[in-house]
Amino acid sequence: MPNREKVIKAWYVSDRKGYSDYSVIVFAETRGKAIAIALGTDEFQSCDWDFTELHALRKPALDGAYRGNWRMEWDNDADRLEMVRLCGYYCDDDYFDSDECEKCSGKDYCSRYEEYLEEEKEYYSDGGLPLMEGRKGEQNAKSTL
Repeated sequence: MPNREKVIKAWYVSDRKGYSDYSVIVFAETRGKAIAIALGTDEFQSCDWDFTELHALRKPALDGAYRGNWRMEWDNDADRLEMVRLCGYYCDDDYFDSDECEKCSGKDYCSRYEEYLEEEKEYYSDGGLPLMEGRKGEQNAKSTL
């Protein structure tokens, strides 16, 4: 009888109809186990979701990010880097903070950060002050808007 080793896979879990902005990346052997794990997270417990209201999509690019934790955490720099680099995660407008962006492990791969830099460049080229301190080759100043 062959020895069947458990194969842990990365799954992106969100609500089936797109009503919620909540999503998590979890590691599990199957789609059903991934949804069960997601239902136990703060994101989905707080909304009282049912198993059938969620769906799980494979994220094979993140399989190698499994380090023994059952889910990826945004607050973990290594996890954040992989989530941004391989899945396109970014901060939404409600949580976007340019000072935090400068320190973020995923800023070099983040589309939201790139948009911010482009907005800053346009603002500065139109005669405004830079929106953030310490930009390469630019005057160190803060807008008081």
